[in-house]
Amino acid sequence: VNACTDVTGFGILGHLLEMVRASNVSAELMADKVPLIKGVMEYYQAGTVPGGTLQNLSYAEPSIRWSDGTTESTKTILADAQTSGGLLISTPNDTARKLLEEIREGGSPEASIIGRILPVSDFLIKIN
Repeated sequence: VNACTDVTGFGILGHLLEMVRASNVSAELMADKVPLIKGVMEYYQAGTVPGGTLQNLSYAEPSIRWSDGTTESTKTILADAQTSGGLLISTPNDTARKLLEEIREGGSPEASIIGRILPVSDFLIKIN
């Protein structure tokens, strides 16, 4: 493991941004691979969005290149300020699948590979 953080008050975007800044790299995040807590879309559609989430999005957005068609709901949910307890882990490509298998066997079947690290670029996070 190269880096690991729990996804709490800064949302996955804020934590990923801090990780790539500290490591002088960029990242590509596949938004559709990020596991979501059941019901999160319903809460978003009902307008239940914490103020901290919007602050997180404002903080991270200047460093993000969004893919065409990225919805406001996706942007907001990726910046969610609520504590999820999930972990964001960076590991070398050649060990990622093995680590994923071990995490799933350890009781987290929703774990998934959600992106990759890239050389530093004019953007720090690219969302696909």
